[in-house]
Amino acid sequence: MLSQVLSQLAAADPNPDPAAWRIITKIAYFAGLIGTFGGTLLHVLVVHPVLSRSPVNPAHRDVLRRRAALILAAVGTWFLVALYFQLAGKGARVKGQEIPYSEAVLPGRVLGYLTAPAQPGEWMSAGAQAAVQYGLWALSAVMLILLWRSSLHARLTRVAGAAYVIAFLAYAVTWVPTDPGAETFDSVLGSVLDHAHVLSVSTWVGGIAGLALLATAHRRLSPGAGAVWARIWSRFSVVALTAVGGMVVSGSWLAWKNVGGAGDLLTTEFGRFLLVKLVLVGTMVAIGGLHEFVLMPRIARARAAGQEGSVFRLAVRVIPRLVAVEAVLGLGVLVVLTFLTGSARAESGSAEPVVSGGVIMMGVLLVAVVVTSFVTTAKISARLGRTAADPAGG
Repeated sequence: MLSQVLSQLAAADPNPDPAAWRIITKIAYFAGLIGTFGGTLLHVLVVHPVLSRSPVNPAHRDVLRRRAALILAAVGTWFLVALYFQLAGKGARVKGQEIPYSEAVLPGRVLGYLTAPAQPGEWMSAGAQAAVQYGLWALSAVMLILLWRSSLHARLTRVAGAAYVIAFLAYAVTWVPTDPGAETFDSVLGSVLDHAHVLSVSTWVGGIAGLALLATAHRRLSPGAGAVWARIWSRFSVVALTAVGGMVVSGSWLAWKNVGGAGDLLTTEFGRFLLVKLVLVGTMVAIGGLHEFVLMPRIARARAAGQEGSVFRLAVRVIPRLVAVEAVLGLGVLVVLTFLTGSARAESGSAEPVVSGGVIMMGVLLVAVVVTSFVTTAKISARLGRTAADPAGG
């Protein structure tokens, strides 16, 4: 298993690996969170617009809408269960009051954590904050669970949109510090970029996984559905490009905060796990580039030639297989995340970084470079598509 390989990579480091329960609950929690954010946004921004605004065979629309609803219902069910066990884990790890997980998972212990009084200097206890956050997430999950009822499939977009908004508000709860007096510009900026990183990754990876699952409905589609899927992939490319841009910017900040130098990537446990994560993410980006610059132009060429069978094969068979590989790599990233605790700077004894005007300017420059490069990428992809569709230039 990947977790065993990662453990061997960190064997020389004295820091202990997370407990098995911590690994399992954290993976389950992040899978539910990513599925909720990415799945709902995928439907609202990509699938629904294509199915509602494009000429679509009613039979194809019904199949895809039903499959999308059932996927979101399954995500909601998973997330609701995972939330309880993740919440129990938070109660087990209260600093200075740690208890065995087997005890923390008992309902009475969970309730005790949620109702614990605030500490001196806090206007709100950590348990109360968790109660608000996890309560909203549970509400979002329940809304998705209701999609098991076929009678709600006609309102799928409204349910998905509402579930996303509630889940986002739940995630934003932790933007409000329980002890405002202890906050600094550095900590606030770090919190915002950390949240932006999770949201970007969720949009990208959750969307990828959602499309891979949605494509499993291909046996109930006729070759004419290839054109619909071509539009879905084209629209998702824009969403994915934006999400990856946000991930690069926020991830660069987090790497600077936690890694003192390139050498830390090999000499510290945190750095080695981060390096594995970067390799996995880089592979996913490379597969996305293959999809964007090779397969999408081939689809455009096949559509222009009226080759309906080829369009269906590429859009509904070939690309989903690549996307499924990306989804598996994304699962690997979730496994790695459970080992990314602490920082490489702390392990190597490096000084904590200080946010200065120069650092802020470098960040602004990075944003400008990322935006420019991704806009250029989008234009090149669009041009390749047009050239493939009209090779004679007419």
